[in-house]
Amino acid sequence: MAALQELSRNLHAAGYDVSPEGGVTYLYASGGALVSKQWNGTSFGDEELINSSARPNSQSIFLITPEERVVVGISSSNTLSINKFNEDDEEWAEDGCLPTPAVHPDSKLAGYVDTDGSKHVLYQDPSGNLVHLQGSEKSDIIPVKATSGTPLAVVAQETPLIFYVSSQDNFTHQVTRKDGAWADAVVTPFEVKRKLSRLELAPDAETKTLVVYCLADDGTLFQISTEQGGEGEETVLGKVSADGVFKSATSAECCPRVVPCYRPRPSYSSSFSFSFAFSGSFSSSSSYRYC
Repeated sequence: MAALQELSRNLHAAGYDVSPEGGVTYLYASGGALVSKQWNGTSFGDEELINSSARPNSQSIFLITPEERVVVGISSSNTLSINKFNEDDEEWAEDGCLPTPAVHPDSKLAGYVDTDGSKHVLYQDPSGNLVHLQGSEKSDIIPVKATSGTPLAVVAQETPLIFYVSSQDNFTHQVTRKDGAWADAVVTPFEVKRKLSRLELAPDAETKTLVVYCLADDGTLFQISTEQGGEGEETVLGKVSADGVFKSATSAECCPRVVPCYRPRPSYSSSFSFSFAFSGSFSSSSSYRYC
């Protein structure tokens, strides 16, 4: 049950980061502000203000390198907001390392820092297009049809994989760039009928399945499991309250196993890799960060 509560806390937050030492920092967008909170394993520490203009219940991401900590969020006027931690002043301040384009009123975010230190952000523009922003000057519209407000996730390996829900079939898809062109494929052949706010990916080496953990707007926490080459299957795990507390749909004795979500860190040295029905693979030996 503790693993499901941790998963619920991760999905309920606007964003979060896990340090190589295992410390967790959560982001929350509420009351018009974006704040961070340190989790000490049993409770939250003091709040730290990131910025004072945040769209309520919007998503945000950490982009972290050895030299800097950046948080990308969504402002109250539906533009990207960029804040960097100033080590000298020990506070967060607006920064121009990335542009601040307008985003869709229901846009979610995903992002990563590559091995060259370049920052990448995924979002939906006001027309609903899925956009890949790279650094301060380059952006591409990804030629896919995503649901309005689709949750986004990225596995940032040598060839990054971007995950979203398609408006064409309501399946979870992954898209990646190959030989200069974008290639799209179905990940979980299961129609998602609930409106989702978040998703996380968990490749299960034990069962050779891909588990997608989803949090719906109504607080339902469920998983979609897909065997290689097979169809997706949904399992409702429970409900997550407005303050992030998980309530199981089953008794503790029937609590399902929670597969660790994919989150490679620079200190992560396992050689585990995972291939699936789509053309791509998960590799936890990567030094990329995933948010």
